[in-house]
Amino acid sequence: MTLQQLRDFLVVIEHGSFRAAARHQNVSQAGLTNSLKSLEASLGNALLLRSGRGVQLTRAGELLRARALLITAEAHRASAELRALADDQQGPIRVGFSPTPSALLLPQVVPDFLARFPRAELRLVDGLFERLMPAVRQGQLDFAVLSLPEVGTGGDVRSQVLMKTAMAVVGRRGHPLAGTRHIKELENQSWILMGPPGAPGGTVVRFFSETGLNPPNISVVCDSFTQVSALMYGSDDLALMPRLALERGLLGQHLVEIPVRERARPQDIALVHRIEVPLTPMAGALASMLVSCARSFGQLKH
Repeated sequence: MTLQQLRDFLVVIEHGSFRAAARHQNVSQAGLTNSLKSLEASLGNALLLRSGRGVQLTRAGELLRARALLITAEAHRASAELRALADDQQGPIRVGFSPTPSALLLPQVVPDFLARFPRAELRLVDGLFERLMPAVRQGQLDFAVLSLPEVGTGGDVRSQVLMKTAMAVVGRRGHPLAGTRHIKELENQSWILMGPPGAPGGTVVRFFSETGLNPPNISVVCDSFTQVSALMYGSDDLALMPRLALERGLLGQHLVEIPVRERARPQDIALVHRIEVPLTPMAGALASMLVSCARSFGQLKH
């Protein structure tokens, strides 16, 4: 099994047939066919089912596809890093951010980073834990800054907590229950979640459980501040959101805190990366700048 065979395997899958893949790669169809036959022979398994309508993956092909994507991505990254080895001020960096650290840290850090590394190829990926953590594990991201679930990240990933964000119950300005002082009085309201229950965004579910209430009525699950703000603007739905995001206007001007006396558990924001793959010099520099900036938010720490 060679790297080129894996690349040929993936391109055939992507284009759906040997003919289309050969045309796209500007190679002969026979050469591509022979490459896949050699790969199948070396593995002792048929990987593709061929028909007049194209190709389909066998069970073995499905298993290999996931590994092949990771292997070829790592090979591409290794090649890029080695090309940049003579000049550690140039090269690609891919970093993921969940909404809270994206809004709080990026405006403070990225301009300084790019001033220091003007030839950096910085790509920022937005998403929640459910999207970013697999991308870190699969080598698609150098690291991510995200909200952690209670269960942690697992032994293959190193996490460094940067801050703890206080949470606030939020509703639209003029909400009929804006003066409520106890969470129990909001038990029958509809709530908006950022991320599924059990994930970092499911804090309101845990909050209800810890205060002895029945599970909340979840109306919508979102993955961005913009979606939450837009939905709450036209309804009486509520959400449990980072207080600092509200105070800094990241949720818009039409949302306010409903000051219940009970306090939800703060949420950990952490920087995570794979243990077995060291950060490149530039990625390490960006990570250090993010850590330093996070520590400057003293009001986030509890």
